[in-house]
Amino acid sequence: MDQIKIGFIPLNDSAPLIVAKEQGFFEEQGLDVALCREVSWSNIRDKLVFGEYHAAHMLAPMLMSTTLGLGSVKRPLVTAYSFGLNGNAISVSNALYEEMSRYESQLVLKPEKSASVIKKVIRARQQSGAPKLRFAVVFPFSMHQYLLRYWLAEAGIDVEREVHITVVSPPSMVKALEEGLIDAYCVGEPWNTHAVKQKVGVTLITGYEIWNNAPEKVLGVRKDWAEQYQEIHEKLVLALYRASEWIDRPENRDALTAYLASPQYIGAPIESIRNALNGEVCNPGCSTCRRVPNFSLPFKYLANFPWQSHAEWILSQMKRWHQISEEIDVAELAKAVYLTDVYRSVLEKHGVKLPSVNGKEEGVHSEPWLLEGVEVGEDCFILVR
Repeated sequence: MDQIKIGFIPLNDSAPLIVAKEQGFFEEQGLDVALCREVSWSNIRDKLVFGEYHAAHMLAPMLMSTTLGLGSVKRPLVTAYSFGLNGNAISVSNALYEEMSRYESQLVLKPEKSASVIKKVIRARQQSGAPKLRFAVVFPFSMHQYLLRYWLAEAGIDVEREVHITVVSPPSMVKALEEGLIDAYCVGEPWNTHAVKQKVGVTLITGYEIWNNAPEKVLGVRKDWAEQYQEIHEKLVLALYRASEWIDRPENRDALTAYLASPQYIGAPIESIRNALNGEVCNPGCSTCRRVPNFSLPFKYLANFPWQSHAEWILSQMKRWHQISEEIDVAELAKAVYLTDVYRSVLEKHGVKLPSVNGKEEGVHSEPWLLEGVEVGEDCFILVR
């Protein structure tokens, strides 16, 4: 294969691809990679499905939905690499934040109360005959969709009836909020921080605070391509692992920020990217920031391990929200799509110690813990107050 084309969306968690290209980790593996910036997840999916791309930076749930033929043609997709954990947040317009502030002051410092306050706003709007709140997510089958719904539902909000959820591409979120087309959104960084910096929105809560160390993007490839080009696929996994390892080193933060801010990659202001990478959730005045240490994890806590239990949780939410039928075998589909054994095989050859199991119990660990001698992060779900 002369050149490998990989599609990506301009988000901070596309960093392993950018670093692998810029720092020569692809080249070390003998790979000639072209990174192709895309404007929407549907473009990414379609170009991968029809062979224009060989691999792609993808929303984890897209692999399951495309494999099942939901919203597109049916094409089995697989992954053997996770780009990291967390990285999303929920932001609201200034107008909605003002409504919420009538019920709770300094709400930016009280993320655990945010969904309950949204519920009070919804009830008040119902009584006054005001329109439903309009939330945006980046794709119908996305962690953004499921984290947003989980957060709202935990507060007792009837997501199907009491709010409206639409789809907006990540780079367009801030503009949609500014123009009043939506009231709130769930998106990856730097587009939450950028809204605050532009003074058009307020970040209420991070994805980490909804589900500690939740999965996010993965390297998606077609199943037939992975089988036909097994060696190339494995080299991609190793190059991305080396890139994630590089990203995790504090001394590389300035170089990473400069790469991401470049127009051919993300193109957002350096300060917005830096705040997000540092886990700083900025307040509306931008004078102070709330620190969320695990806001985004590119490497720590086995962040690149493709846990089949992550896929199973995603599928459970797809069932919960009636996107797939109850008859689908969750465990079997997760095993077919998440090639955890491939990841383990590649990395163990290079001396990386990994657990022998492909899944773990989710939602029960309130602090980091050891699995077969390897440290794994906490995985609790939010307790709404």
